Amino acid sequence: MEHEFICYLALTLFVCGIVLSFLSGLGSNNENSKTKRILTLLPGINCGQCGYPGCNAYADALSKGECACNLCKPAGADVAKQLASMLGSKLCAGEDYESELFSPRTVAYIHDNKCNGCGKCKRKCPVDAITGILKQPHVVDTEECIGCDECVKACPEECIEMIRLEHNLSHFDWNIHAVQIKNGNN
Repeated sequence: MEHEFICYLALTLFVCGIVLSFLSGLGSNNENSKTKRILTLLPGINCGQCGYPGCNAYADALSKGECACNLCKPAGADVAKQLASMLGSKLCAGEDYESELFSPRTVAYIHDNKCNGCGKCKRKCPVDAITGILKQPHVVDTEECIGCDECVKACPEECIEMIRLEHNLSHFDWNIHAVQIKNGNN
């Protein structure tokens, strides 16, 4: 008799657990799907330039409407516009990407006279933009660097600084949209 009671109780608790699990999934499914759609647009490198500890946290804040959609610098203007249209808002407050002819890129620069080649910066770089051999000065590939500032934080010698690249044709915004100028009579 006791054995049957325990079996019925276990079965009842199991069924209740399944029902509660299903019901909890219904409540957060809409929010989760919005966050997942936002995550598909973000680059996923978790650099932190947006001010959040990674792409997941930024996507969660976006889905809740807590922040602007143009904070992800590595994703660029097109992703900001896609996020704005997905979230049903204008291009979010902050920078207007249309007005930027040159993208003012900030990248890491290692002063080789101070670098001892410890490699801590290389291990922290999320995009492998730093190259070098242990105990020899390391070098940053400016084409790969996303300007996340992780290497600066990791460097014990304080030999890395963030510099703004000069404007040149290699980082000119070729996707400038045409602007139609009308005369005052229209």
